[in-house]
Amino acid sequence: MIDQKASQRVEELRAQISAELEKDNPDWRVIENAGREVVDSDPDAVRFSVDAAHIQRLGEQLVGRQETAVSELIKNAFDADATEVLLTFESQNAKGGTLVIEDDGSGMTDAVIRSSWMRISTDAKSVEPRSPIFDRIRAGKKGIGRFSVQRLGEELMFETRPRGLPFGFRVRFQWDTDFIVGSDLHDVFNRIERFAKAPDDHGTRLEICRLRDAWPTPAIERVWRSVILLQPPFIAQSLLVSGAASPVTQATNIDPGFRVNINGTSKEEKVELFSLERSFLSQALAKITASIDADGSAVVKVFSDKLSVNDETKVEKKYTLTGPVDLEASYFIYQRDTLSGMNMAVAANMGRNFGGMRIYRNGFRVLPYGEQRDDWLRLDEDVSRRNLLIPANNRNFFGQVLLDTDKNPLFEETSSREGLLENEAFDELRAFARWALEWSTLRIASARNRKRTAGERGFVREVNRPSELIKRIIENKPEPTASEPIISKIQFLEVQDAVEAYEKHVEEERASALEYGEMLRILASLGLSISVFGHEVKGAQGALGTDLMLLKDLIDEMPDGALRQEIEAQFDELQIASDRLFDIGGYIAGLMSSTESRALQELSVKGAIERFERQFSEYMTKQNIIFHVRVDESHLRTAPMHASEFDSVLLNFLTNSIKSMKKAKVSERHVSIDARLIGDLIIVGFEDNGVGIPPENEERIFMPFFTTTMGTEDDGVTGPGTGLGLKIVSDIAESYGGSVAVAVPTNGYTCRLEFSVLAKK
Repeated sequence: MIDQKASQRVEELRAQISAELEKDNPDWRVIENAGREVVDSDPDAVRFSVDAAHIQRLGEQLVGRQETAVSELIKNAFDADATEVLLTFESQNAKGGTLVIEDDGSGMTDAVIRSSWMRISTDAKSVEPRSPIFDRIRAGKKGIGRFSVQRLGEELMFETRPRGLPFGFRVRFQWDTDFIVGSDLHDVFNRIERFAKAPDDHGTRLEICRLRDAWPTPAIERVWRSVILLQPPFIAQSLLVSGAASPVTQATNIDPGFRVNINGTSKEEKVELFSLERSFLSQALAKITASIDADGSAVVKVFSDKLSVNDETKVEKKYTLTGPVDLEASYFIYQRDTLSGMNMAVAANMGRNFGGMRIYRNGFRVLPYGEQRDDWLRLDEDVSRRNLLIPANNRNFFGQVLLDTDKNPLFEETSSREGLLENEAFDELRAFARWALEWSTLRIASARNRKRTAGERGFVREVNRPSELIKRIIENKPEPTASEPIISKIQFLEVQDAVEAYEKHVEEERASALEYGEMLRILASLGLSISVFGHEVKGAQGALGTDLMLLKDLIDEMPDGALRQEIEAQFDELQIASDRLFDIGGYIAGLMSSTESRALQELSVKGAIERFERQFSEYMTKQNIIFHVRVDESHLRTAPMHASEFDSVLLNFLTNSIKSMKKAKVSERHVSIDARLIGDLIIVGFEDNGVGIPPENEERIFMPFFTTTMGTEDDGVTGPGTGLGLKIVSDIAESYGGSVAVAVPTNGYTCRLEFSVLAKK
C-alpha cells in the first residue's frame, strides 16, 4: 500500500513538472521543489537536508563575541584587497541600532555571490589562498565569517560593486523572519537586484539593521582595541598611510596598507591616542626575540641597553612540529628605576590594558591569546604561586608570536575563530614561547641582581645603603649658588628610591630571619622531646629486659600445643619490637651524648657510614632494602664537625628514600652510599630507585617546610614528612663549607643526592 501511494505521488509530481515546462514562463521554483521531492522519494537512497534555522545557529554559536564578529568582517575587507574600511554606528547606545561597514575592495560578481557568499563553508579562500591584486595571505579560510552579520543584527542589506563592471548587486537578508525552524534551507530565496554604477567604482557595503546588542562607548573602545591589535603592534606603524590612498593598479601590486575608520575616527588617530609604539614600547627595559628555523633549531636573544645586556642562547631541544616561528616581545618592569621617568601608574595601566603575548596568523590576530584574562603560557599562574619570583606576569610583556599558513600548516583556528586547535604542534609552540620568555627574564633578573626562583639558594642581594648614596651626592656636588638648590628634586628622588629599596631589603631579611627562627624553635623543641624519649627508653631497658626473661621462662613451662605456639610467636614479635626500640633509644642517646660536649672532631667517613649501616641494618631488612656501600678510600676524614650531624644527614636521606621507593612500589628496593674526594671537598652520594625528583622541585626540596609526603604512612622511623629534613641537611653542609644538590643518578637508580663538606686539611 505504501509503495503504491509513493508511486502515485511520483506520477503526480512528474505531471506537475511536465505541465509547468509547457508554460511560456515556467516557475522554476515549482519545478525544483517537485524534482527534489521526486529525488527524495527514491527508496534506495537518502541524503541530508538543512533546516533554515541552521543559519541562525551558525551566527550565534560560531561567533561568540560582538567584537569578534566585527573583526571577522574587517578581515573580509582585507581579503578583498581593500585599502580602507569604514564603520559607522547609528543609534547604537541601545538595541536596535544600525551598523554600516563599507570598504573599497574588489567587490563580488554575480557568480562569486552565488558560489561563495551564498554557499555555507566554502573552500574558495583555501583554493585561492592569496588575494589577486596585493597578494595578501587570506585572513579567513573556513567560509563562515560572513555569518558574523547574523550575530550582529536581525537584518542585512548586502551591496557589492565589482571592479570593472557597469553594475552592482544588492541582496536583503531577513535573518529572524526568513530563516526559521521547520523551513527547509532550499526553500528560502533572497532576491538579487542589479543597479548601475561606474566601472571604476568598486567595494562592498554591509548595512546591518536592528542590532542585537547595544554599543555604548566602552563597547566601541573594545572594538578599537581589537582593531589596533588586529595586526602586530610592532609593525602596525609601517602599515599606516597618511592622507588618501594613492590609486592602485594591478600592474604595480604595491600594497598601500589597510586603514580602519570608526565613526569618523581613523586608525592612525586612535593609534596615536593609545601611543603603543612611539611613546611606550620605546621605554621597554628589554627586547626579546626568538625564532625557530625550518630545521627545528631555536635561538633566543635578549637585549637591554639600560642594563648593558646582550645575550643569546641556542635551545637544545628540537621543535619538529611548529615549522618556522618568530617571537618578539618588549619586557617591562613597572618600577621607577626601570621606566626612565615615565609615570608608573600610566605604564602599569598600559600593561593591564594592552599587555600580553598575542598570536598572529597570516598577519591577523588570533583570539583570545593576549587578552586580559588569558594565560596561555601560564605566566600568571607560576608568578602567583611564587614558582617565579621575577616580574613575569602577562602584563609585563608586549609581544606576539607570528605564524603563517604556508610555513606552519599544523596550526588551524577553531571554527569559532576563538583560538587554535590545541594539538601537539600547539603544545610545542607554547613550550617554546614560555621557555624563551622565562630564560630572557631570568637573564634580566640576574643583571638586576634579583632573586629569580623561590628555590634559589645562596642568593645575596646587593643593596646600596642610603648613607652611601648621600655621601656620593655630596662628594660630586659643586659648591651651591644662589640660583641653584643644594640638592635637586631628582637627587631627592634617588635618595627616596634608595631608602625604599633598603627598607624593603631589611624587611625581607627580617621576615627570613623570623621564619628561620621559627624553624629553629621547632627543632629545639623536637630535640628536647627526642632527648627525653631517648633517656626514658634507656632507663626502661633493664626493667623491660628482665620482664621479657621472666615471660620467656613462663612460656617454657607451658605444655606443648597450639596455644603455646601462638604465644611463642607473639613473644618473638615482641622481642624484635623491643630490640628495635632499644636500638633507636641507644642511637638517640648516643647522638645526644656526643652533642652535649659540643666538641668537634674529625670523622672517618667510611667508619661513620658503616656504623650507620649496622645501626639500621635490621630496619632496612624489614623494609626489603638492599644496602650498598662504596667507600674505597678508607682514609677519608672530614674537617672537624659533630658526629650527630653527619648521622642526621644520612638518616634524612634514608627516610626520604624509603618514602620514595614506597611511592614507586618497586619490588626490590636498592639504596647506595658512596664517598670520594674532589679537591678539598668530600662528596657523599646517596642513591635510591624510587620515583625520583621532578625537575621543577630540584631546588624547592631544600626550602624549609616544603614536602611532598604530607599524609603518607608513618612507620615510626620515616615519619609523615615535615619539610625540614633536607633544609637541615643543606644548613649542615653550608656550615662546614660544602653544599647539597640533586645530581645525575648512576645506572639502576632514579635519584641521587650529593652532600659535600670540607675534608681534613
